[in-house]
Order: sequence, then C-alpha cells, then structure tokens
Amino acid sequence: MFRGIEARAAGLPLIKDALRLFEQTPPSADHAEAWLRYATMFLFHGEGRREPTTAAVNRALEIAEAAGATALISRIFAWLAADAFFRGQTEEGLAILDRGRALAGDGGDGEAIIRLAVHETDALLVMGKFQQAAEIGLRGWQAAGAAGRQASPDASVLLANTAEAMLVDGRTAQAAALIDPLTTGPTDRDHWAIHSLRVEIDILRGDLEAASRRQRQISALMSNIGNIEHARATCQLSAELALWAGRPGDALREVRRALALFTVPDLTILFGVLLAAGMRACADLAQQARARHDGYAARDAVAAADDLALWAERMEYAPLTDHPYVAASPAARATWDAERTRLVGASDPTAWKAAAKTWEDLSWPHRAGYTWWRHAEAQLDAGQPAASATPALRAAAAAAAGHAPLLAQVRALAQRARIPLPVPPSDPAAAALPPDAPAPYRLTERELAVLRLLAEGRSNAQIGTELYISPKTASVHVTAILRKLGVANRVQAAALAERAGLLQS
Repeated sequence: MFRGIEARAAGLPLIKDALRLFEQTPPSADHAEAWLRYATMFLFHGEGRREPTTAAVNRALEIAEAAGATALISRIFAWLAADAFFRGQTEEGLAILDRGRALAGDGGDGEAIIRLAVHETDALLVMGKFQQAAEIGLRGWQAAGAAGRQASPDASVLLANTAEAMLVDGRTAQAAALIDPLTTGPTDRDHWAIHSLRVEIDILRGDLEAASRRQRQISALMSNIGNIEHARATCQLSAELALWAGRPGDALREVRRALALFTVPDLTILFGVLLAAGMRACADLAQQARARHDGYAARDAVAAADDLALWAERMEYAPLTDHPYVAASPAARATWDAERTRLVGASDPTAWKAAAKTWEDLSWPHRAGYTWWRHAEAQLDAGQPAASATPALRAAAAAAAGHAPLLAQVRALAQRARIPLPVPPSDPAAAALPPDAPAPYRLTERELAVLRLLAEGRSNAQIGTELYISPKTASVHVTAILRKLGVANRVQAAALAERAGLLQS
C-alpha cells in the first residue's frame, strides 16, 4: 500500500503481481481489496484515468459480492458514485452513496460511514450545495466523535470539507472555530487536509506569513505522495496564496506544476478555478510589466497565457465547459475570459460584470467580490466616472466580508477613486483613525496619496492614471505638496516624506 502511495512506479509491478496471483485463488475480500487499491491508488490518483478506474472498481465489486465482503462493498459504492458524478449523473451518484451508507449502517461499519460522508461532501462542494455539505459534514464529524474516530485521516478530510463549505459560503469565523483548535501543533501527513484549510483561513484573515509557512510544510510533507488530485489541490492553494501575496510569478509556476501532472482530460473538469487563477497570474504579470514599460515581460505574460489556453485545448476544454456535476464551470470560464481582457490591457467591464453575476448566482461571495472589484476597476480604467463604478465597488466591499486581502484591495481602489464605502460600525480598521484626525503638514488624504506615488518616482501622468485624475490635477496636487512641505522639488519632497514617516499607507 505505502509503496503505491510514495513510489508508484515501484508499487505498480507489485500490485499487478498480487492481482495475477489472486486470480489463481477463490474470490476473497483480500482479492477485492487489491483490485480496489489498484483502481484508486494507481489508476485514479496516480494516473487520473477515469474509465480504467471504473473497470477495475467494477471488478472489485464483482469479487467482493462473490466473497460476501459486505464491508468492502460499501467502500466500493463510494467509487462507483464518483464515476456517476464524473459522467454527469449526479442523482445516480447520490443514490449510490445512499445505498452504500445503508449497507455500512447495517454492518455497523463506522469507518465506511465516515468515508462515504467524505465522498458525499466532496460531491456537494463540487455541485455548489455548500450549506448541505456543511450540515452533512458536521453530522458526520459528530458521529465520528461518538465512535472515537475523529483522529482518523478520513475524519480529518471530512472536517476539512465541512469548513471548506463554510468558507465558500463566506462564513470565515465559523470555519475558523472548527479548524483553529486542531491546527495548533505541527503539520502532519494524516491531517494535511485540516492544515490546508488553516492555510485558507489564514489567507482570508490576512495573515499571509503564517499561511505561507504552513503551506511550505504541507508541500514538503506531500511532495513524494503519488496522488495527483492532492497535488492539484496543493498547487491551487499555493497559487491563490501567491496571488494575494502579490507574487504572480510564483502563482503561475504552481499552476503549471499542477497542469503538467494531467495528460488526459478525464479528471480535468475540476480545473476551471485553477485555470482562472493561472490567467489572473498572467494578467497581473502583464499589468506589472506595462507599469515598468517592460515590453519583453509583457509579451512573456501573454505567451504564458497562450500556453494555458493550449493546455485547455489539449484537454478538450473540459475545465471550461459546462458540466452537470461542476457548478463552478460557468463562473470560472467567465472569470478566465475577463482576465484575458485584463491581460492585453483593455480590461472589459462587461466581461467582469458577467463573471460577478455568475459567481453571485452560485452564492460564492468572495469570488463574486473579487470580480465586482475588477469590474469597478475596469470601469474607472475605461474613463467612466466614479459614480458609475460606485455600485460595483460597494457590492465588492459587501461580498468581501471575511476576506481581509480582498477588502484591502477594494478599499485601496475606493480611496484612489474617492468613492465612499459604507463602514460597518464594528470595523476596527475604520475605528483606528478618526476621520477628523489632523494629517501631518496639513496634507489632505488625496495629497498623501499623491506624495506616496511621487516618492516612487511616478510622473504626473502616471499619478493621474493611478488615482483616476487628469495629469493637470496631479500637477496641482504636487505644487500644493511642495508648498506645504516647504521644499523646492520632488526629490526633496520624497526625502522629507520618508524621514517624516509619511510614506506609510
């Protein structure tokens, strides 16, 4: 078993030898177990090949039924359900899980019941039924506690699925209450799933340093595990973390690492969100390159995006095509399309609005908030007045509750465009500095913003672009800043601002 997990190439001949030898013996539970291991560990998790997996699982079922291995049959049902889901037969898949649960319950098989709950919550998350996934996950976790099984790896995955459903639904604090007490110690392999959820929670809380530290530990632990689905999930989380930390190059490397593992389209229906993250990384890289007037880097970003598109084409566009099982496909595709407009420097407000509405329809607030923020940004970049962008930016702020990095970006854009946002009465960030607090040197908030850009060496035209004002208005602000600081030029203003601590936003 462990040879298959950690060294698939070494384990594959061994499992094939075992299957050959079993064929010379009467049907047994061990024989059926060997076929199930071969199907799940080597064909599904090792190679990502669905049809051969299904054939091997059916062979395991045939042998288990002949041997009367009831406990194993309930586990096999979980994999038959997964096949139904990937075929788009969602009701059939849920019905198979029900049969497996009834069988496990009749046999008093607590381990099988937990594993079936893992598969069911997995499916409900993909189907976009987040509240139902959280409810089932909590019941399963409580049942695992009653049976003394909460320390098992399967129970860990079940709790992670439960917390994931809460996070997707915007309930960051509730998810943290479940996960925080169980992740105070070092990361370990058996409980990698809840530690991955802790990484997500730390990202949402804005503690990117803690998230990066824990994610490095997880990546080191799982680096020799021959499970491409685990690798995909790890790479996706690493990419999301790098994007919010402002490291799009690292994010793109993680996306590429995941894509390289998959050579057939069988399991890639689940890759839509990862592809959208990759395109976001390319758009960020292109945007940074244009700000530096680095044409070579901008072309490299476009070329990287083209490579992502080629991979999607080789996978028959499965990740970006509507599928009955994958609720996020339309929203991921809309986000991919919108990011591609940003990639080439003409971020399309209409494309971003379509993506935002699609995420909203899925009740996925944080992703809706991201796309509403980009919609407002695209409106402002297109020269539309701040009043036009205000509804989208306010929608982004409302959806960003519980997502500190996103909320910081929304507020920064609101400040640059001088768009007032409603402030929750309990918002500690808003309470930290009273609105009427006197600014040093009698500088206004707008002049402070201009001064920080001036200190970065930006021209009046660049300042105007950043703050959605004309170069002439930027020049007026610069003149006022020099007068208030009592300096003769921009270099002296930047030096004084640094000494006075005025460059801290």
